[in-house]
Amino acid sequence: MSRQRDAELDRLKVVRESARKQQQAAWEAQQAAWERRSSARAVMNRAWEAKQAAYADQQAAWEAYMSIKLTNGPRIDSLNARQEQAYKEMKSAFESASLAHDMRDDASARMYANQGHSFKERSQTFAAERRQLVSEIRAARERFDAVKPAFWSAKDEFARAQQTFHSARAEHELAEAEFKRAKADFEACTKAFRSRLDELKSASRKKRKELAAKAGVPLQYQDDVWISMEPNGNVNIYFGGVDKPDGPGHGHYVMSQNGTVTYRRDPFAPHGAQNFTDEPGGTLYDRRARRDAPPLGVRNRDNDINDRGGVFYDRNRQVDPHVTQYYGDNYRISWDTDGESDKDHH
Repeated sequence: MSRQRDAELDRLKVVRESARKQQQAAWEAQQAAWERRSSARAVMNRAWEAKQAAYADQQAAWEAYMSIKLTNGPRIDSLNARQEQAYKEMKSAFESASLAHDMRDDASARMYANQGHSFKERSQTFAAERRQLVSEIRAARERFDAVKPAFWSAKDEFARAQQTFHSARAEHELAEAEFKRAKADFEACTKAFRSRLDELKSASRKKRKELAAKAGVPLQYQDDVWISMEPNGNVNIYFGGVDKPDGPGHGHYVMSQNGTVTYRRDPFAPHGAQNFTDEPGGTLYDRRARRDAPPLGVRNRDNDINDRGGVFYDRNRQVDPHVTQYYGDNYRISWDTDGESDKDHH
């Protein structure tokens, strides 16, 4: 069952990593879309300002045109009427002068002729003023017509910029939604991974406690043990150390794959051959060396292994320690051990 759970955890880890990459890619796409949206908004804002400026110019020109037209219009109408009246009076005077001349009334003819020229001059004055006023209106209209294209161009430019912004905004909103979806997927995968990991940790804690209980580890330590498995099936159980189960002063039990405890050292107990059990397969010191005298201790040439009592497999570097027993009469015997059997005595 543990292999299946480990495989499931590995699968969930792969799925979570894939979801994380998808979330990262979605976030980067969202950021790129946001930058395009921001850039498009800046362009649109500038186009809006340009359109407003062009509109202000057009509006000013229109207002100036209308002001001149409203001012000059009534005067032009008045001048038209006065010119028309002066023209009629001029025509009438010249006709009277012609009639007086035909009647050989030279004095009357000169008088009417002079009146005709006076009315003519007045009519021309009215016409000149009217032309000036019309010219002012026409010039104002031309100025208004001149700024209209700039406004329409700015208006079209703003419309294009606005459409580009709307497209960029829609793209960003889609990217934002995709990121939220990817983020939710990643969170769901993370939750599933953590849930499975918690299950495995719980099962591992339960298994460690069961092994510790089976090995006879004191009850107060069973909830906090560190266990390593050797290739030969031996189970190393560490507990009661300072700060951590295998910390300084830790206890150390070894249980073979058949459930036999072959080594038992409680926390802060001294190292030595006395910790080996007499259960079958549990005695790892050489009784042939001194049958009537147990060794004073067991040493190990490797000072780096965790158990300085020195007869069990080095879990860090996976090498078999070299063991030396020493006795009170300075007799020593050495061999290599794999934790269950000895070899190469010398």
